[in-house]
Amino acid sequence: MEKFTGKTVEEAITHACEAMGVSESELFYTVTFEKKTLFTKKVEIEAYCMKTVEAFIVEYLTTLLTDMQFENEVTTKMVDGRIMVNLNTNNNSILIGKGGVILRAFNTLVKTAVSNTFKKRIELSVDINGYKQDRYKKVASMAQRLGRSVQKNRVDVKLDPMPGDERKIVHQTLSNMNYVRTESFGEGKDRYLMIIYDASKKKNAKIEETNLND
Repeated sequence: MEKFTGKTVEEAITHACEAMGVSESELFYTVTFEKKTLFTKKVEIEAYCMKTVEAFIVEYLTTLLTDMQFENEVTTKMVDGRIMVNLNTNNNSILIGKGGVILRAFNTLVKTAVSNTFKKRIELSVDINGYKQDRYKKVASMAQRLGRSVQKNRVDVKLDPMPGDERKIVHQTLSNMNYVRTESFGEGKDRYLMIIYDASKKKNAKIEETNLND
């Protein structure tokens, strides 16, 4: 974060906005120093915008991957208020790991670094050469297939433990399917999802909203 000063908070904010090329609504700031005497007034703020966060992520990951001896390209873009980060290296499969386990660790690492630096939880997602989107498509296809099986056989299905973002895909995919509902159980890495036959659930009925963050 950068520091800006002024005689008032408003003046310091103006200086920050001008330096970063953003409007006040796009600026995040914290007052770190304020002094008022009979003859002097001084205010200092620490400020950043989402462009600052994106630049930090690019520099952080580029340095990390370079130190790990990976040739790399890091790009970011904003999508619906979330920073989408995409990595491409000379050995993507190693960084993805079996079932995406290393990629999930990268997500945790970057989120922690960003939160510690900017003192705020910022929504972001790290992907490697589109792996997550391909994985989400496969999870959605599996959910549809198993959902139809539950409809037909009226037998509940228990899925293996999966990360929260993949459980969310299953919840969303089956939210409007007749006679099928989803529910998560367990804690932490052992949290799993059940696809449950529900004779009372129909498209024309009001579907109970599922907590997609569980």
